Amino acid sequence: MNNRITSPAIGLLLGLILLLGFATQPAAAASKIPVNLRVVTYSGKIIFDQTVRTGTASIKPTSDCPTLGGRTGPARTITGATGIGLLYQASLQYKALRPLKVSDSDFGFGICGIGGSNAQGKQWWALYNNYKSSMTGAEGLKLKRGDSVLFFLSKTYEQPNPNLLFLNAPTSARKGAKVKVRVFEYDTAGKRSPVEGAKVSGAKGALTDSKGYTTLTITGKTNLVARQASLVPSNRVSVSIKK
Repeated sequence: MNNRITSPAIGLLLGLILLLGFATQPAAAASKIPVNLRVVTYSGKIIFDQTVRTGTASIKPTSDCPTLGGRTGPARTITGATGIGLLYQASLQYKALRPLKVSDSDFGFGICGIGGSNAQGKQWWALYNNYKSSMTGAEGLKLKRGDSVLFFLSKTYEQPNPNLLFLNAPTSARKGAKVKVRVFEYDTAGKRSPVEGAKVSGAKGALTDSKGYTTLTITGKTNLVARQASLVPSNRVSVSIKK
């Protein structure tokens, strides 16, 4: 009699435990949000440009970062989606961001190097959020779904941060098609204006006109990037070929 009662009860209990266990996994995954991450150097090298899901992160500082006066030490957990959490979690997934050199200090986490590009001398990693200079460091930057974050290796902290280029282009086209694209410039306060004389690499086309437009000939699957001297290269637009 006892066996008939306890066995179903144990089975029911185990079933509830398993059900709750599986239920927490989607909840944990749902707590992460998609954010676009770009990493670019002053030489125009695009280290990374991709959307990454990010949330609460446990981050261990791995470098004393002489330029920042930081230190190594135990891991710290940063709650919620933040700039430093985004970069750290992306580095765990993508080789292009490794090694990621991060230090800790009384002022929070500092970034020394990303993907082999290290801040030296007066260089530093400037931070932009949604195409304007961030008013906080990476640890203090709270992110929302769909934000766009840029870590830019600046040549020197003695000069103002450069403005950013933004490319508006279709993500698919027929082979041999001519497509119109537009290039904008964002200043560090986030004000947008069209750019004249920008070159869009990845396809054949003239420089942009006074309203920021140019026409490109798409000859195959490609990545488009707008560039102009002294400005940060644009976001990368991947164009696929329609069948």
